Amino acid sequence: FNPRGPYPLLFLHGEQGSGKSTLTRMITEIVDPSTLDTRSLPSGERDLVIAAENARVLAFDNSSNLSSNLSDVLCRLSTGSGFTTRTLYSDRGEEIFESARPVIINGIEQVAERSDLMDRSLFVELQSIPENERRTEQDLWKEFREDQPHILGGLVWAVSAALKRQDQVQLDTMPRMADFAQWAVAAEPA
Repeated sequence: FNPRGPYPLLFLHGEQGSGKSTLTRMITEIVDPSTLDTRSLPSGERDLVIAAENARVLAFDNSSNLSSNLSDVLCRLSTGSGFTTRTLYSDRGEEIFESARPVIINGIEQVAERSDLMDRSLFVELQSIPENERRTEQDLWKEFREDQPHILGGLVWAVSAALKRQDQVQLDTMPRMADFAQWAVAAEPA
């Protein structure tokens, strides 16, 4: 909900049956409800940037590897990335795509390996849901839909606090993604 970014990448990982895909869909349902709540990780920069032009949150499901090139593109996307390509049916025309977007990537293994990407990321390891605590998706989504207004209200409350306090926050040290850290600290009281 930060209007300007930068946006850390959220990596959800854990064993089979830990609810990674469902949690990803729930987050996107709150932040960016669309017809495509999750997608597979694209193979190249062009497809990733075009996806960023068409979604507020990019959610990639069941990712098992991340190329060095895509890792670099994700780093740029977290802080603001540009991509240029030749305009179709033109020899000299150029199309410019520029985006900064929140990204969620889930998978069994932790796929972020490069330090520059890891510095721009939040990592959540989910535990496998025990058999005696599993439930149907229908029941889970029904309960989620009932709670969704309260979840969204809490998030809006936090955004309001961040917007109000952001310029007053003084961090002892400046981490990578300092603007995000300042935004998160500003939201903490809510």
